[in-house]
Amino acid sequence: MNAQYVSILSQFPLQERQYVDRNGQPQVFASRGFILGDGINTMYAEMQGDLARAAANIQYDQAVLHSALLQTTMRDYRDKDGNVRYSNEVRILKLA
Repeated sequence: MNAQYVSILSQFPLQERQYVDRNGQPQVFASRGFILGDGINTMYAEMQGDLARAAANIQYDQAVLHSALLQTTMRDYRDKDGNVRYSNEVRILKLA
């Protein structure tokens, strides 16, 4: 996890998707996406769960810098040809 100052370049509405968990129980996954920039890098990041729901109606000021606590993870997956591919995922843990 790392905290950094970011500009909000775009912010998207809350999305909720239904899925079935490993125990066969129906669940709802909530997320809200943002495109953030730090002056060098541009990234897509998401708030998830209760944080996304709590921020659903907030329109963040895109004219100021925001302090963001971000968690970056890597995942690997296989493409349709069976090749291993990698992607980075950025999760917003706090945005002020």
